[in-house]
Amino acid sequence: MSTPEQQPHVLVEWSQYLAVVRGSVSDRYARFYAPLAIGSAALAFLPLFDDVVVHDGEGKLEYTTRYGTVFDMAGRHGGGPAVIGVLLLGALVAALTYAAFRARTAVVPGVIAACAGLIALMLVTKPGTGTPTPHLSDGGVAGLVLALCALALGVVHAVQLSMLKSRLDQA
Repeated sequence: MSTPEQQPHVLVEWSQYLAVVRGSVSDRYARFYAPLAIGSAALAFLPLFDDVVVHDGEGKLEYTTRYGTVFDMAGRHGGGPAVIGVLLLGALVAALTYAAFRARTAVVPGVIAACAGLIALMLVTKPGTGTPTPHLSDGGVAGLVLALCALALGVVHAVQLSMLKSRLDQA
């Protein structure tokens, strides 16, 4: 007598498995998104740039420029770039908060990466600050580091979720 061939035992379908893996991946990244959201919101209330003091050729004080927080800069005449910075910061904090609870597609990590990249670019280029350009204060450096961390985390998370989605589409 021949023994009947045994069918492989499948506990769950492949699509269900990938959905669980996608959720597990996002849960691991959520551990980083929540602290980034809190840190980004807190750093908005610290000065981004050092004050600029300009002396003339004889050593006399010519003028002093104080920048303050991003909200202080946005409230001043010519604060258009700072208003854009406030909007980007709000979008970043909102996306980080959402991703801390639920990010199952690559869209939210992509938004995080885009907002964080634009914030980092604005901190490096210092638009609207005039001449001479100020140096980043300690709060500005911390903001730049947080923006770069959020950028890297968002890109890696989006790529990983996209790879999982392509696996799901192939199945």
